[in-house]
Amino acid sequence: MADGEQGRLMTLWYLARAAGVVTMVMFTLSAVLGMVMPGVRRPERRFWLQYVHRSAAVTGLVLLATHVVAVIADSYVDISPTVLVWPFGSGYRPFAMVIGVLALYSLVLASLVGAARGRLAVSQSFTKHWRKLHIAASVGWLLSIGHALLAGTDRSTPWMLGITLACLGAVATAGAYRLNNATPKTTRAWRTQ
Repeated sequence: MADGEQGRLMTLWYLARAAGVVTMVMFTLSAVLGMVMPGVRRPERRFWLQYVHRSAAVTGLVLLATHVVAVIADSYVDISPTVLVWPFGSGYRPFAMVIGVLALYSLVLASLVGAARGRLAVSQSFTKHWRKLHIAASVGWLLSIGHALLAGTDRSTPWMLGITLACLGAVATAGAYRLNNATPKTTRAWRTQ
């Protein structure tokens, strides 16, 4: 293999894994902010948290697209564009690809629902079901964690396990915060005494 071809393959490999890791971090940031926002009462702080929540999600989507294109373009692994429709046919870790494709579908669905929320807020039916549809983001995030643990070439390295565990810890902490703040103040009074 010529040096130029080897360099191109390595560039795609680095791009694919960097985009995948930073995608997971961006969606983790978005998930954490989405979970803590209901507990924020000051409108200006809530506005900025929502802005960063949406920005992290959009950045995650751009990096997700970059990850998918780089992985498909990399000829070292046997992943073709058909994996987006039929992930079981992947020549590279088919189960991990199924989880990754399901994460992709869930995250895209959640982003479309999130983008449509403002426009469809006048619809009583959409407003009632929005939160149920937006839960696809949580499913997609969890599937992306599974994909990271099963698919990546660095999945068992200490730094990758550290990033993955930090993402899990951040979301678990935000979830605990949300559950704690979701309980009525009258039932929490006994804990402060």
